[in-house]
Amino acid sequence: MKKVAQMRQAVQQWKESGLTQKAYCEKIGVKRTTFASWVARSRENAVAGFIALKPQVKPISESIEVIYPNGVRLKISASHIPILSELIRLA
Repeated sequence: MKKVAQMRQAVQQWKESGLTQKAYCEKIGVKRTTFASWVARSRENAVAGFIALKPQVKPISESIEVIYPNGVRLKISASHIPILSELIRLA
């Protein structure tokens, strides 16, 4: 295992252990100053802030049919909801 991977694993195990850095360092046999630098480096490598997510939107292939009181039928793709909304207001 590479040293970087070992450092990350040690930092993660320390976080999960509930021990102080001093107690954890004594347990694994590492100088506390060395371990503190590992913790600092792990924070530097962490992604900060928000991650932009792009939802996967599937095209809507369904259609919506509106039947007016006078018998007129309007069938439109569900993907054109704003247009449908405007047409309903016109009735």
